[in-house]
Amino acid sequence: MKIVIFSTNSNHFDGNKISTKTIPSCKNQFDELKKLFPEHEITIVTQLPGTFLLDLDGNEIKSKSENVKYIIINGDEDSPKEIAEIIAKQNPDLAISATFWVEPFDWLCAKDGLVAEYLREKNIKTIAHNSNTGIECFDKFRTHLLLEKIGLNVAKAVYVHHWLFICAATKGRVKENVYAEHVLDKIKRMNFPVIIKDTVGLSSYGMQVVNSFEEAKAFLYSKRNSSDRIVEELIFGEQFGTEIHGTNGKYNILPPMIFSVNQYGITSPKQSIKVGPVTDKKYKIDELNEQLEKLANFLDFSGIAQIDLVFSNGKWFIIEINPRISGMTSSYAVAEEKTIPQMLVEIATQKNEISVLKRTMNFKLPIIDENTMNEIKKIESVKYICQIENYAATQRREIGYTEIIISAENLIGEIDKIKSAFPNIVEDNFYRNAENLVEKLSW
Repeated sequence: MKIVIFSTNSNHFDGNKISTKTIPSCKNQFDELKKLFPEHEITIVTQLPGTFLLDLDGNEIKSKSENVKYIIINGDEDSPKEIAEIIAKQNPDLAISATFWVEPFDWLCAKDGLVAEYLREKNIKTIAHNSNTGIECFDKFRTHLLLEKIGLNVAKAVYVHHWLFICAATKGRVKENVYAEHVLDKIKRMNFPVIIKDTVGLSSYGMQVVNSFEEAKAFLYSKRNSSDRIVEELIFGEQFGTEIHGTNGKYNILPPMIFSVNQYGITSPKQSIKVGPVTDKKYKIDELNEQLEKLANFLDFSGIAQIDLVFSNGKWFIIEINPRISGMTSSYAVAEEKTIPQMLVEIATQKNEISVLKRTMNFKLPIIDENTMNEIKKIESVKYICQIENYAATQRREIGYTEIIISAENLIGEIDKIKSAFPNIVEDNFYRNAENLVEKLSW
């Protein structure tokens, strides 16, 4: 079978300003894929950076699998229709999207979905979420309305249209802004604290946690507020994430992983610890699976989708839907003793039966040098390392991070090994958080 794995981008990319290194490399992962599926011909069609698909050195591919054909989309041929034409010229039996994320707008699912729709018009079997799903999940308030429509648990929320909220200031005849009064009245009736976030922002970046109506009102009228916002009641509970893998109504709901939280009770994307799988009956996993299967069928998922969750007072609440590959995909790949390319092909060929997941922990460290990365990888329990470094960063929090995923029966014992070998890497606060999360697992 001829298989094309594709991805797109919407941003200008400069490999001299940002670097991603993974161990094992993408080359090695595709070498393993070919050993597992020697009957398939694999072609990668992507725009740079081709996250999860390419090993880059600057703007060039550093290493390639001899078993894979590489087509890099450059120049002006970057519209969904043009990319679909490039893919179609490979005469594939199957095309699989490997959608990733970009800052500041996490909207690539919609572009990959448009590519897929053009391919389906050509009768090419394609595994990709449709573009409508991408847009519904990109806009956080549209996601909120969709979840309410399906009948799933969500936080109480108020939408703030930015221009309408401030429009009266430019209209001298207007004595009072009725829209702003309406929004503020709804917010005043909410239970505080609340979270104020951009409706189209990536992850929890720029999120504000405010403790009173006066604080919320001050923020919405401040210069810091320059876009549409969603104001949500903060749900106090345990933070989780999971993924849904599958297509055509046949889905695997993976057991959730529990996340560490910051001082505001929310997950920080560059500092969180993820541990799983969580199987304790007190978390009502069967009920969660029923809700997520309902969601998957309603949105007609096709591929990989990541879901952020909160378990509060015996109920599951859905916080966010990311219909793409994520950092959690890497964690589940380790837990299943697979690679991401293997998972993509198995989903597409409907051979993605879930085995017993291994105990897994995903955590992030500051940037480390390549020699230290290689030394850490020598520890048997360390299965995957990914380092993202931003050379153009203007703030410390933007410099980047090193993600490490370990798998072992005794996760804390393996953290002890890393701490012993690299005493300056494992901070005390991280160690305490890791211990607390591991205690919540049921084996």
